[in-house]
This record gives sequence, structure tokens and C-alpha cells, in this order.
Amino acid sequence: MDNRFKGRPNPETAPAYAKYYFDRTIGQDDLILALEQDLERTTAFIKGLPENKSDFQYADDKWTVKGVLLHIIETERIFQYRALRFSRKDKTPVEGFDEGWYAQHNNTDQRTLNDLKEEFSDVRKATLSLFKGMTASMLDETGMANNSTNTARNLGWIIAGHGIHHCNIIKERYLVDADEIF
Repeated sequence: MDNRFKGRPNPETAPAYAKYYFDRTIGQDDLILALEQDLERTTAFIKGLPENKSDFQYADDKWTVKGVLLHIIETERIFQYRALRFSRKDKTPVEGFDEGWYAQHNNTDQRTLNDLKEEFSDVRKATLSLFKGMTASMLDETGMANNSTNTARNLGWIIAGHGIHHCNIIKERYLVDADEIF
């Protein structure tokens, strides 16, 4: 049995915001299993979204449903990169990113829910491949991103919790009048 992926994230080696995402995964203690389960849950969730809600915004200054989904995907890519660098003992600080800037410069108007579901699945499978290739010491190697210390393992847990968080936001704020219940 491979125990590399067992154990909860360590808030002491993570930025303060990470605890919120860690808490979305309470009850899970295997990083790979958490990411795999979230892959299944999120792809089913996206598949079940009503197409007429894909461009819906619940307020003028909020993203569309497609925008939220693309944010999940892009953030996962960025956190993959950070995890790769940390796991390889790269001590060069990584700059932060402005999620609002990314949202202003994406192409969600030309995207479909199915397209985003497929992209999410591809990105998550790449995340799983990346983490499965790490040793225990690689997973726990620290690095600096956005002026905060973190580890590759913690970033995996943040990825899982971040997706859960945003799917819950879609359910609570974007689907309030939808006929379908998820």
C-alpha cells in the first residue's frame, strides 16, 4: 500500500487562505483519492448544468457560470506549476496572479459547458499524473509563491478544495431558480 498521499494538509506550511480550501475536504485523508473523487463529482456537475445558465451572472460585476468554471481550470493550472516547482526544490519565489485580470482576458463567450467539462477533465488528469509522480519528500518540499510558503502536497489539497468551493458557489448563487437540483 502506497502511503505517500495519506494525511491531511499542513496549515502551518501554507498561506492563511488555504485553511478555507482545506476545510472543504474534511473527512478525506488521501490526496489522490480526493482529487479523483472531485474529478468525478465536478465533471458530473458540469454535465448536469442547464445550458441556459452558462452565461448567467447573478450580479453585474460577477463572472458567468462559464467564467467560474474557467477560473477553476486556470487556477488549477497555476497551482500545478507551483507544485511542480516546489517538488523540484526550486526556491525561486513565484509571483502571484490576478484572477480578475485573467477573467477579463479569457474567451468564455466562445466556449461551451461541454468544452469546459472536457478541459477540466484533461487538466485534472494532468494534475493527478503530476502528483502521482512525486515521492513523499517531493510532496512536502516547501516553496514560496505570492509571498507565502507552501508545499506541493498543500497545493494538491487547495486544488481539490478550490473546485468544491466554486461548484458550491454555482449551486448557491447561480442555480437558485434552475429547475434541476444537483
